[in-house]
Amino acid sequence: MRGNLAETAHAVLTAAHAPGAGAPPPYARLDGSTGVVADICVRGDLGFVLLLHRRKDGKLAEELFHCGRTATGARGAAEHLSGGLLGVEATSPRDVEAALAGRPVALWGESETLLFTGRPGGDEGYQLLRFRTLLVCEDVGHLDVRDVSAQAVSAPARLRKPLVSQVALLAVLPEERVTVRAVARGGAGARFLGEPFELTGTAAVSGGPWA
Repeated sequence: MRGNLAETAHAVLTAAHAPGAGAPPPYARLDGSTGVVADICVRGDLGFVLLLHRRKDGKLAEELFHCGRTATGARGAAEHLSGGLLGVEATSPRDVEAALAGRPVALWGESETLLFTGRPGGDEGYQLLRFRTLLVCEDVGHLDVRDVSAQAVSAPARLRKPLVSQVALLAVLPEERVTVRAVARGGAGARFLGEPFELTGTAAVSGGPWA
């Protein structure tokens, strides 16, 4: 099963920025043999995929995979970073809305992993990345992510993060500080839902701006 999910993660990241590539397919039937993409997060050469799958006991679980780039620029084999059972049936809009309790977005999970980034400030190129998962209501069209780190104040980077599902994945580098805000689906202009909230990376020398 882990091998099948790793192959799925690699295929998704390989295709993510291919010419003409669209968004990954939304949730499909989870029958225990395949995983579906909850979200993708790409930070330069670092690519991450959060997959959901149904275990043999019927419970829903998540698995986080990482694919770096080889010397040729191609994505390497997918590496499993973390995983576990979910406390919310994330494929059910009704269950997600109940967990959100009226909020447009809620912080859901957090993990940290030491990875080779090759960026300045790491221990021989390794840095501790922090991953945050969020639950998002159906009314949200995308997330507005802004880098408000000290080193980015003069030219803050801004990311329009599209949503694949009602679960969003963000990878935050050491000493990064970003604000996240939900943007309503549809309409001519951006209509924010709820208040912005802040995510921070681990306390170490930062390796560069949000990308």
